[in-house]
Amino acid sequence: MSVKQRGQGWQVYVTYKGKKFRQTCSTKEDATLLEAKWRHAIAIGDDPMTMQVNKRTGTASGITFGEAMDKTYDKYWAGSKNEKQVIYLMNIILKRWSRKLPVNEITTNSVENYVAEMQQEGLKNSTINRRLAVISKTLKWAYRNDLLTRLPYVERMSEKGLQRNDWYSKEEEAAILGKFKEMNQDYLHDFAVVSVDTGMRVSEVLSFNPTLVELPQKRDDGSPVYGAWIPDRKNNEPVLMPVTRRVEKILRNRSFHENVSKTEYRKAWNKVRLELGLYPKCWHTWRHTTATRLRQKGWDVANIQAYLGHKNIATTLKYAKWDTSTMVGGSNLLED
Repeated sequence: MSVKQRGQGWQVYVTYKGKKFRQTCSTKEDATLLEAKWRHAIAIGDDPMTMQVNKRTGTASGITFGEAMDKTYDKYWAGSKNEKQVIYLMNIILKRWSRKLPVNEITTNSVENYVAEMQQEGLKNSTINRRLAVISKTLKWAYRNDLLTRLPYVERMSEKGLQRNDWYSKEEEAAILGKFKEMNQDYLHDFAVVSVDTGMRVSEVLSFNPTLVELPQKRDDGSPVYGAWIPDRKNNEPVLMPVTRRVEKILRNRSFHENVSKTEYRKAWNKVRLELGLYPKCWHTWRHTTATRLRQKGWDVANIQAYLGHKNIATTLKYAKWDTSTMVGGSNLLED
């Protein structure tokens, strides 16, 4: 077995079971990696030709995209909070790229072509970036484990100025809840009320402890205030979330175990949004609505940050939208 330069490339020679094989790589590093992988494969009795070279780029790799993604999942995502979402993204990506694709077949150009395809599908930059993040992490894992000699450049799309700017007005909320009642979708109705009155993420609604805890504080009318424990927030800080009267009533009669993304609920929700002309607003808009209403009522942004469980106050500022009534309030202050 040897590595020799031939013209502009580097060739690797090997004899395996009486047969001679050779591969040409673009760089000496690729050729050296290929030789090392061939030696290892022969030593353990495997077929060395599973170590492949991209004929177009000369880049060597000994693993498929699907295998690399599985290894990356095991190292970084298994058991994490984002595990389900990552699995969903992995399935989408591998359906497009194929599990059997040698990882060295993924180039900067092929990634850019994939981005163009997603843009043509009308996907938002944030959605595209989530897929790119999985691809980038997988390629970096292969590169760091000497299974890829050249790392393709994966450029994230700009999300500046593209954050969600919508929230639900009181009239829209009433229309949505009314539609849920008409459709006998009481589960979605109650889920929406809890979401907008607490600002909880879907994952938090599904995981919080429904046992109500009476708080030492009282309402303005002297009635007791109750809270519910959220044990696992995105900022890794559990919280005892105070609840409104209508949420208190719901929690005394219902628990939440089914995601609103379940087919039955998703179809009902999409129908409501379509009939009320609410696209592109989505379920997460309830959380933006919570922040915006608190801001409109004059609550301090730092308090809203703690209420929503944001690590960064900049995120809270994206959620808590200004409307004309807030702006008019500012102009009134400047009148004198």
